[in-house]
Amino acid sequence: MIFIGKKNTLTALRHTSVGMFLGDKYGNDVLLPNKYVPNDLKEEDSIEVFVYKDSEDRIVATTLQPALQLNEFAYLRVNSVSRYGAFMDWGLEKDLLVPFQEQAVPLKEGQWAIACLLLDLDTERLVGSCKVNRFLEYDNIELEAGQEVDVLVYERSDLGFNAILDNRYRGLIYNN
Repeated sequence: MIFIGKKNTLTALRHTSVGMFLGDKYGNDVLLPNKYVPNDLKEEDSIEVFVYKDSEDRIVATTLQPALQLNEFAYLRVNSVSRYGAFMDWGLEKDLLVPFQEQAVPLKEGQWAIACLLLDLDTERLVGSCKVNRFLEYDNIELEAGQEVDVLVYERSDLGFNAILDNRYRGLIYNN
């Protein structure tokens, strides 16, 4: 399967005037536009790409690496705000839309904020959400004392700093 919002390792199938079609072992394919096709990529070669919908709602691949993948969190800069919401820079040509209903507080141009990458199941479009706590697990925590984790601090609290552990759990770094 080809997963939208994720890095996929795909096989180069055929070159066309618009780019290289890449495929998986299930017969699915996606276009890698010419501007992203490496000069040395040949048919039958494997390549890692990120898959998303472009501004014309077509599923496409890119060799650009976004700051986050599906269900991950990252600090992103707000490039602009429109009547649809805020558009954040996530490392791709098309900015990530964070609709107003997915903003914890109204975002402003130039601001940095934490966002989670989601797939809107109705439109199959990738969108962002700054309502972080909705996506964190609070029960069935599969961590052990002393275990090393990736930490992303996202807000100050009375006790210290709230943090996201391993893109999955809510944590707290105490002031002391």
